[in-house]
Amino acid sequence: MNMADNVKTVLIIDDKKDEITGLEEILSQKGIYSSFYTPEEINEIQNNLKNHQIIFMDFSLDDTKTNPTDNIALIRKALKKICKENFGSYGLVLWTKHMEHIQDFKDKLSKDAAKKDYITPLFVIGLDKSSYLQNGYESLWQDLNTKLFEDKPALFFFNWRHSVDAASDNALNYMYQLVPDYKKQSEQLPYLLYQMAKNYSGIPTKDMYVYDGMYKDAYRAFDELLYSDLISQQCGFDNIFPKQINKPDYTFEQELEQIAKINSKLLFDLSITDQNIVMPGNVYHVLNNNDFLKIDMLNENSLFIAIEMTPPCDFSNEKFASRRLIGGCITDCPKEKKELKKFINSYKAENKYPIWPVEYEGNLKLICFDFRNIYIENDDAIRNASSYKLLFMAKHHLFADILQKFSSHAARLGLSIMKPDLK
Repeated sequence: MNMADNVKTVLIIDDKKDEITGLEEILSQKGIYSSFYTPEEINEIQNNLKNHQIIFMDFSLDDTKTNPTDNIALIRKALKKICKENFGSYGLVLWTKHMEHIQDFKDKLSKDAAKKDYITPLFVIGLDKSSYLQNGYESLWQDLNTKLFEDKPALFFFNWRHSVDAASDNALNYMYQLVPDYKKQSEQLPYLLYQMAKNYSGIPTKDMYVYDGMYKDAYRAFDELLYSDLISQQCGFDNIFPKQINKPDYTFEQELEQIAKINSKLLFDLSITDQNIVMPGNVYHVLNNNDFLKIDMLNENSLFIAIEMTPPCDFSNEKFASRRLIGGCITDCPKEKKELKKFINSYKAENKYPIWPVEYEGNLKLICFDFRNIYIENDDAIRNASSYKLLFMAKHHLFADILQKFSSHAARLGLSIMKPDLK
């Protein structure tokens, strides 16, 4: 696959318009939208620029500056001006015949990425503009494709972005083709989305009632249509790994924090904010000193929490008289390996469900539910934010696993056998 062919938008920043006309012609031939700015025009921009997948930028934005450090400072200044919070993801191609400058630039860029002053590029690659000025731009597309294949972060970026675009088109076409009559779309499509949202959340509705936040569930349900197409689009994208993976040269604490951030993104839905909708999987901060929900082994920074565990089938069919809460805690997680092992072992038991490492409110945490701490509560009490404050929701696959483990623990039989006293 030619990765360069997946490029759709390009931003060009150069101090010499005449030197990039060849690039603009190549982009036009490929059907790629491009826009051009001089460094002076970038400085004068008042409105935010829209996202471009690749930014081509001259390493020397000011020819009066011969020191590479000064040139790097100008590039970072330009990126900070353009790539504000909502700019989106992009890659950077620097025009330079001195490839050693790329690494110097990446070193400075790493500091910007750590400080999060602006949206830094996902990848940085270099091309020699002088060779294209001398020999023409005909080989540029193949050269760019080679660079993208060599740079694994760039390769993954274009593989994944291409698959998402293709899958979203397939999902949209599939849905809209269910209603080929354009006169009926405004009536039938909202109805289909309504049914999908209802099926996704399981929230019982009557008389076509639209509950608060239902639109979010419609989008989430549509996301699942996208997912099935996404998997098929990604077949054959097996080129993102080198032949052997080497463990990065970072500390155990750094690895722990990275994993915690990913776990939280995968497992928790922090967009759930409506206190009035009591859903299976909702996780609450318990504020009413309910001893039935408290568990042991807490440090001073811990929160008592509870997860709503009504079976989804009972919830969607309104076959429940009250809610079942399982108590637990969110507690600080040690970062030192030896202490962490000891800490985790203290939460290992048949009755406990630990989730670690996770990040919550910017800190490394362990979440644990204790299947022995069960409490039956009514909807009105749970809706009362002075007793139960909604924190987030466990995503479907996490909630399903907790429910399965809880059911297994609650339904265990065991066997009573008479034994002699061995003391």
